[in-house]
Amino acid sequence: MKNKFKSLEPYRQKKYFRAKREVDTCNMKQKIQRVFAILLIFPLILLGLPEKTHVASAASLDEINGQIDQLSESLEAKRGEINTIQGQVDVLNAQIRQLELEMEATQIEINQTVAQINDLQAKITQTEKELKAQQKILAEYLRVIYEESNISPMEQIAGSNNFSDFVDRGEYLQTMQSKIKETVDKINKIKAELEAKKAELDKKRVSLSEMQKKQSLQKQSLDGQRAVKDQLLAKANAEASGIEGKLNDLYAQKAAMSAQYGEAVMRGGSGYPFGNPPPGNIIDTPDPWGYLIGECTSYVAWKRAVMGRPIPRAMGNAGQWAWRANSGPVPGAVAIFPYVGGYGHVAMVEAVYGNGTILISEYNWIPFSYSTRVINPYSYSIVYLN
Repeated sequence: MKNKFKSLEPYRQKKYFRAKREVDTCNMKQKIQRVFAILLIFPLILLGLPEKTHVASAASLDEINGQIDQLSESLEAKRGEINTIQGQVDVLNAQIRQLELEMEATQIEINQTVAQINDLQAKITQTEKELKAQQKILAEYLRVIYEESNISPMEQIAGSNNFSDFVDRGEYLQTMQSKIKETVDKINKIKAELEAKKAELDKKRVSLSEMQKKQSLQKQSLDGQRAVKDQLLAKANAEASGIEGKLNDLYAQKAAMSAQYGEAVMRGGSGYPFGNPPPGNIIDTPDPWGYLIGECTSYVAWKRAVMGRPIPRAMGNAGQWAWRANSGPVPGAVAIFPYVGGYGHVAMVEAVYGNGTILISEYNWIPFSYSTRVINPYSYSIVYLN
């Protein structure tokens, strides 16, 4: 019997190892299936954690708002630079225009002076003609007088009808000689005066021409300065346009992220991503803005971030916000209740009505819940931060 069982031992061992291999193969298949199951379930687990996704989005939105603030400050500074340069260009334009008017006036005065010179020259020419004519008449009288002087008195008397005619003839010649000489002297005086005026006008024309040259050089200088300012202005406008383009891109990103908040299914329809119901949101743990999740301050900081408005960061309890008040009741402002409870309360102004009441949205007025109310702000001594 012993030998018989011994002969069966190799068969049993072979059967054992075959069964063991089948078990090991089955276990390996089960392990692989579990790994694949985990890989398939893991994305679903990630999708099942909306609050963490919202926290990341809130932080990203906060970062975008910070970039918008920085670019807005840069754009404001650039616009200030543009206004300064534009002011300088305006001053240069005014100076150039004033200079152009002065140059036009100078040219008009030059033209008038030239016209006066030409008129005087014409008068001088006419006077010279008259002078020559009078000189010719005078020469003729002098010739006659000379001829008369060569005739003896007896011959002159003999040639006269009577003695009185002789005397009248002599007086006439002397009178004509005197008048002609007086006329010549007068014409010479007029000519001298005209030439003096012409010389004065010539001097004035030279002075005006020199002034015109100086004005032209001054205008060239101003035109050069304006060209430089125009280049600086064009550069500043291009840089401002670049900043505006970046801002528009950021606003588009912000709008897309804000839309994600709006599409989220949150408690009370507020969109506040740190509401109590979703798993993982632990009340009174830090939020991205320096407040505690589920508190009114956290809700207001989140809402301002979504709206793209300046975010009040780490300002302490709600009542401590009052010292930062800077506005009246306008939509988007923070309504601060300094004297509610021991810590105060904050809410968002959603609408302002004609009767003085306001619509507010808030968190934690009803414990850890979103709510809206229409209230009379004077009943709470509310102040506002915008």
